[in-house]
Amino acid sequence: MAADKDKSQNPFDILNHLGDLADIKKILGPDFFKNLPLPQMRGPWFADTAGDAEDRFPRVDLYGRGSHEMVAVFELPGLTSSADVQLSVRPHALRVRGQVTARFQLKGDTVWMAECHHGAFDREIELPERVVVDDVRAVYRSGLLVVYLTKDKAHADAGSAVPVDFGTD
Repeated sequence: MAADKDKSQNPFDILNHLGDLADIKKILGPDFFKNLPLPQMRGPWFADTAGDAEDRFPRVDLYGRGSHEMVAVFELPGLTSSADVQLSVRPHALRVRGQVTARFQLKGDTVWMAECHHGAFDREIELPERVVVDDVRAVYRSGLLVVYLTKDKAHADAGSAVPVDFGTD
C-alpha cells in the first residue's frame, strides 16, 4: 500500500523531482536552452536568461524626445552602404534587417575567436507609442543607425466605443 502512495496519477509530478532548472542548465551547458522556443520565460528558474537581451543583434536603445519624437539607436558596425540595411516602420513597430559581412577574414585564415556578428540580421521592436509612418528619417554614422520617428498625436490610442447588441429574443 505504501508503494501505491508513491505512485502519483499526475504526469507532471516528475517535474517536482527535477530540481531547479539552473542546476539542469549547469549540467546541460549554458547554450542548451538558447535555441529552444521558450519566448519571454522569466522567473527564478531562468535566472541566467536576463542576459539574453544582450545576445540579440543588433542591440538598440529607444529614447523619447519630448512629446513629439522618438529616437531609436541601433548598433550596426560594419555596414558600408544603404544596400546593407533595410528599415521599415509600422504605427507600433520598427524593423531593421540586413547583412554584415566579415571584414578581415581571408582565405586560409584560422579563426581563433569570433565574437563580432557577421551575416544576416533581422530585428523588430515594438514601439511604446504610435508613430507617423511617413515621417521617419534615418542616418548611419560611426557604426550607429539612428532612426528619428515622429509620434502620431492625431491618432492617440484613446480607444473607441463598441456598441453591444443584446438582441431581443
